[in-house]
Amino acid sequence: MVSIKDVAKDAGVSPQTVSNCINNPSIVKPATRKLVEASIERLNYTPNASARRLRTQRSNTIGIGIAPVSYSQVYDRFLHALVTEADANGIRVILYKTDSQQDEIRQFDALRARGDVDSFVLTDTTHDDPRLAWLHEHHQPFVLFGRPWGADDMNDPATPWVDVDGHYGIAEMTQHLILHGRKHIGFIGWPGVSGTGMDRYAGWRDAMLGARMAGPDELEQLYEEAKNDILSGQTACIALLDRRPDLDAIVCVSDTLAIGAATVLPSDTDIIITGFDDTVSARSMGLSSIAQPLIESARHIVRITQEQFVAPAAGRAGNGTGGATGSGGTSVNRKPDAIVSAPPTDDRHVLLKPTLVIR
Repeated sequence: MVSIKDVAKDAGVSPQTVSNCINNPSIVKPATRKLVEASIERLNYTPNASARRLRTQRSNTIGIGIAPVSYSQVYDRFLHALVTEADANGIRVILYKTDSQQDEIRQFDALRARGDVDSFVLTDTTHDDPRLAWLHEHHQPFVLFGRPWGADDMNDPATPWVDVDGHYGIAEMTQHLILHGRKHIGFIGWPGVSGTGMDRYAGWRDAMLGARMAGPDELEQLYEEAKNDILSGQTACIALLDRRPDLDAIVCVSDTLAIGAATVLPSDTDIIITGFDDTVSARSMGLSSIAQPLIESARHIVRITQEQFVAPAAGRAGNGTGGATGSGGTSVNRKPDAIVSAPPTDDRHVLLKPTLVIR
């Protein structure tokens, strides 16, 4: 069997350097890592995971919950990307069921007590999320997939996150429609306090105002909201067109709502419907959409997790309030307020740009 000493000899480095490349890659120079990685691949070396866990007193495991209400094609693709990236870095992923936020806290407690998990990945966080408060209180490392909407300090180092810039994506889609001759562009968004939904709405709003395609008073006429299901998308589209029959395009906050909107339009319509997430369903219907960089998101989440293995974040006892990476929340305003979010300034807070997919 190939040993760590064999890899070190082949790469021309010390066994400790090889160990650091495997267990703590962030402290090794990139050029050295490339040499060691090439030797590992050339010699087909496989680290002994059990021995490493005994030596480091870590499980090298990420935990992430599965909630039936949040399951989607995007979530499925994100999980695949996360497991693939984790596996490439010698990290396991444990999936656990969660039917509520309190149920997930019970899972946190049990997994942490048994030493089964080193870090958690949280999705679908909400304002005043009790899960975040628990993780901070118990100094438990975690990474959010989505921003902590509603937090006093969005870039608090104790709350690392990776997110996709929905404002940018929707603004780019709206500008694309404008440049291609669309003059009356509506928007169907989610109701309630959804940081993600409000951020995407703000992208449409800012693009419309910036291009002078509508005034502030007219925006409300062009806006409709709906729960994230096809029937609600159909209802919202009908209501929007009843109010504004001159619409020639509708930007939707999700592919699900876009599909609902598209199914109530006559076959000879010239109205363009766009979505967000670039799901298989949107592709099959020929709808333009916005693709999230899920593989890149997973890479950053795994990178941050590996850094936590070396040096867990300080100051985890502070408060945190979460944000939504999907739709939902209690409706408080028909039209969302502006999103004010400082851009990330460090590598523990990563905001990635999505890609337009035009069909």
